[in-house]
Amino acid sequence: MQSTRHPHPHLDPRQPRQDSHPQTNPPVFAWKAPPEAAPFELVVARDAGLRDVVLRQDGCLDPLVLPERALQPGVYHWTWRGQGCEGEVFRFTVEATAAVVEVPPVRDWLAALPSAHPRLYVTPDQAAGLPGDPLLEAARRQAADCAGELLGSSHDLAEPPYLPDRRQDYGAFIRAFGSIMWESRAFVAGAQALALAHLLTGREDFGRAACRRLDAIAHWDPEGSTHLAHNDEPHMSVIWNGPAACDWAWDCFTDEERARVIAQFRRRGEITFEHMHGRGAYGITRFDSHAGREIVFLALLSWVFHGHIPETERWLTWLRPVLCGIWPVWAGDDGAWAEGPSYGQAYVTIMQMFATALKRTTGVNLYRRPFWRAHGEWRRWCLPPYAEWIGFGDHTERWRSGWIANADLVEVIAREAPAPELLPYVAQLRREACTCEPRPGVDAEALGITPQLLLAAPPPAAGAADPAAAAPEPSLRVFPAAGWAAFRTDFASPERDIALIFRSSPFGSISHSHANHNDIVLHAGGRVLAMPSGYYDGYGSNHHANWVWHTRSHNCLTLSEAGQIMRSPAAVGRLEAPWEDDRMAYVCGQADAAYADRARRCRRHVVFLKAERAFVMIDEFVGAPGMVSTPQWNLHAWAPFAADEAARAFVTRREGCALHGHVLYHHNGFFSLSEGWDPPPQARHPNPQWRPQYHLRFSPGGLFPALNLAVVLCPETPGAPATTVSAAAAGALETATVGRWRLRLRREGRGMDLDGAAQPELLAVFEDGDRRYALGAHGMTILG
Repeated sequence: MQSTRHPHPHLDPRQPRQDSHPQTNPPVFAWKAPPEAAPFELVVARDAGLRDVVLRQDGCLDPLVLPERALQPGVYHWTWRGQGCEGEVFRFTVEATAAVVEVPPVRDWLAALPSAHPRLYVTPDQAAGLPGDPLLEAARRQAADCAGELLGSSHDLAEPPYLPDRRQDYGAFIRAFGSIMWESRAFVAGAQALALAHLLTGREDFGRAACRRLDAIAHWDPEGSTHLAHNDEPHMSVIWNGPAACDWAWDCFTDEERARVIAQFRRRGEITFEHMHGRGAYGITRFDSHAGREIVFLALLSWVFHGHIPETERWLTWLRPVLCGIWPVWAGDDGAWAEGPSYGQAYVTIMQMFATALKRTTGVNLYRRPFWRAHGEWRRWCLPPYAEWIGFGDHTERWRSGWIANADLVEVIAREAPAPELLPYVAQLRREACTCEPRPGVDAEALGITPQLLLAAPPPAAGAADPAAAAPEPSLRVFPAAGWAAFRTDFASPERDIALIFRSSPFGSISHSHANHNDIVLHAGGRVLAMPSGYYDGYGSNHHANWVWHTRSHNCLTLSEAGQIMRSPAAVGRLEAPWEDDRMAYVCGQADAAYADRARRCRRHVVFLKAERAFVMIDEFVGAPGMVSTPQWNLHAWAPFAADEAARAFVTRREGCALHGHVLYHHNGFFSLSEGWDPPPQARHPNPQWRPQYHLRFSPGGLFPALNLAVVLCPETPGAPATTVSAAAAGALETATVGRWRLRLRREGRGMDLDGAAQPELLAVFEDGDRRYALGAHGMTILG
């Protein structure tokens, strides 16, 4: 039963949760039940006794239902029943402000599909006008130029070999894996680029080249080396861009080619459905990362080949509540993607392919769901266009293709939601993309134009000035569903911006996330001054598994060398008590469960002092009963550290910027400085962005049952020197002056005297002239 009561949203996937307020109407209903309990019955009523029923749906083969019609605003109760078991009754509220997104049954989708081709994003009648559309002249030239370069390349690709055993020789495995992945992606993406150019220009040679590529991969054996169970990447390369290429070049196939291509896609569709549906319920018991791509690819395959492959209606019927209801399973309505910006960019862009197809054909606008606009906002806050480092999660580099893809993703959201407020961020990303390096060896996969952007709604016009929108932005934005927060000072100017990105996530340390709750990335003056260390040289490589996954590679506490619990959904974090006024902003990262094998409490309190442009980070540690540890404070950078042990101070400098640190611990303790990694990454290609990294650690002397370890971080940028800090011990307290602020902190445990009265839960007091703030059990408060 524990797995149905767990804070991790994958271990307890039930929706709507008790006393929740779903932001989309109708909400999706999801529950966790034994497979043998099917078929299920869903009951939704206005009363807890389930007598005033508003929805009853029986015969459900999967524990997932998306109603066709919105519910009236009000309070509801729901449960499910199966063979020999039933669920609890949950209460939820539908607000009048919830976005109404009604999704008709699949038979209505298919009735709206043209019988002829193309049918993905455009109809045959619309396609006939594309070659002469003056509004598409620039896109037509770009597509023709790209396709013209591809015409001279080979349109044949041999079936890939089987992969070596990764357990025996990981180096040989990852070299083969990477080569097959990028070659197959580029080859099929090239077919889509050629087919798109044919669609826009009407040129037959582009269409025939696309068909030759698609026929080449139709000769591969779907049961062989590209079977999903052996190597899912080339399988996904085929079903990713292949359906669109087939659709747009449909009339350019010979009859023999078309029959071969249809047979290939039918078998790959069957394999994908068997893998996805036959081995658990996506969003209920299946959350593996690649499955988030495969559900979209299967939907697009079904879209294009309906009428040619008999199983497509069945596949789409299963996918309807998955894609239109429970997706995204790595995010919430606040838009943050738990696996980080890089993987979020790929997976959300892929979902846009389906959302755009559904909107173009049926008029159902999934972009109205709150996630989409919020996802653009999350990127705006947590991925500054100038960023040299992308955190958190795998893939951290600043490549041109990645910046263009980010801009395309957010622009599609801005057009389709619509969300015109995101367009300035899109423009910043596009300007910065011109300064980014091309990704060595693999940028060929980013070919041509993003089709869902090309065929998106026109850019929305800015509306009348909204007084709320014109108000100054806050300094802190919190995205609690995936556990991300960002402090920002100036979105318009990299030179003036200070950006501290913070993570403490309910999604744990699994998939492409690491054991790094309460981690930070800090940018100042357009330079990254602190970041997690290590590089993504292959999933589960020696470096990835033994350095990147481990807490020691991150800007987090380690406890006597031990990190957070690794690769576990139980090792969760969360953000608590965000607070802001005109002088400071605050949030707490609660990572107790991530250190549960040796700590009862492990929390990071982050305080931003606005006028001083300084951060005070207080790590609060309480050991598990009978256990003691040394809380070790870790920081990583691209530039060496210099430390002054007597002054309890350190600094790292990069290109005219610097980060000054002051440790508020004046008992016995010491700094440790190092560089490199153990083990180091193994590059398959030269990577100029894998720079040397340097590491600083401060360790208090001794072992402790409890300790509060505070560090003040003061960025320095050209024309803006770092704030002056002085600190000292005062009995059981640590004290500091940070610019005009005064700070008093309890060194061990909680409890301080305040105005002559004992305050047992008080951790720290901040004073700024006439205003005092208390940090205690309920976060930050202003004292009277």
